[in-house]
Amino acid sequence: MNSSRPVRIVKPYPITYRFRVKSEFEGTSLLDLMAERFPFHGANVWETKIKNGHVGVNGKEASSEYILSRKDEVFHHNPKVKEPSVPDEVQILHQTEEYLIVYKPAPLPMHPGGRYNKNSLTAILEEMGFSDLRIIHRLDAVTTGLVLLARNKDFCKQAMMCFSESKVKKTYFALVSGNPTEDSIIIDAPIRRKTGFVFESELGLTHAKKAITRFEVIQHQENSAVVKCSPKTGRTHQIRLHLEQWGYPIIDDPIYGKNGDKSSRIVQNTAISLINAGLEIEELGVKWALEIPKEWLSNIQ
Repeated sequence: MNSSRPVRIVKPYPITYRFRVKSEFEGTSLLDLMAERFPFHGANVWETKIKNGHVGVNGKEASSEYILSRKDEVFHHNPKVKEPSVPDEVQILHQTEEYLIVYKPAPLPMHPGGRYNKNSLTAILEEMGFSDLRIIHRLDAVTTGLVLLARNKDFCKQAMMCFSESKVKKTYFALVSGNPTEDSIIIDAPIRRKTGFVFESELGLTHAKKAITRFEVIQHQENSAVVKCSPKTGRTHQIRLHLEQWGYPIIDDPIYGKNGDKSSRIVQNTAISLINAGLEIEELGVKWALEIPKEWLSNIQ
């Protein structure tokens, strides 16, 4: 993280995480689940935690070889959590009685989970006096930009309906590797989870969700370009995957970039050059925009 940016650090504290087993991990061992779902620790570390009783099932100690079912609840007790630091740059851009528009820096997760609890967007906003917020849409932890949060159930329901019916105009900007030969293109390719936190997108995938993104080059540079991204759907890692498929991935993407690592154990702990810069829901009167980061732009006139 750039040392010139303000940093948020929390003191170590004890916490116990609990979560239900998802269908994709049914029939796998406790050790395999922990190592794949939480790759920031290696299998040896998780095995030691299980042996010491800090990880178990249904409130009891369990062996590393315990075979999981969807009825099981896994717990992980950490007696002294040391959360990674995050940028201390959360800003309330606009607020009404119904919603907030917030600037989320990166890397910063939307909500508690994994290595992050107090250093998450919703936890920080609660400290700022905004409790009982409802998440309408999500940004990856490594993505910067606009987030819309509901302050009541009715607005949340209306806004989520607009997202599901593709009535939301979303505008992202990305700094990509290479200089695209096309000025604009539409990528229509489904997306599915590959393993862990890694997804894949290509034509012909089975059990995948439809995904469409329009790209428009804003500025050509020598070995890179600034691209406007307009997703028509909202799949996990959609813009990152579709830029990779186009052949011009985000310049510093640790997974889908030119030298990306697609192993399920990669830890994404730095911001990437992707910003959610525009959000508009006409029928709800929501509209906000950010500028392209100046450091992305060359001196081309």
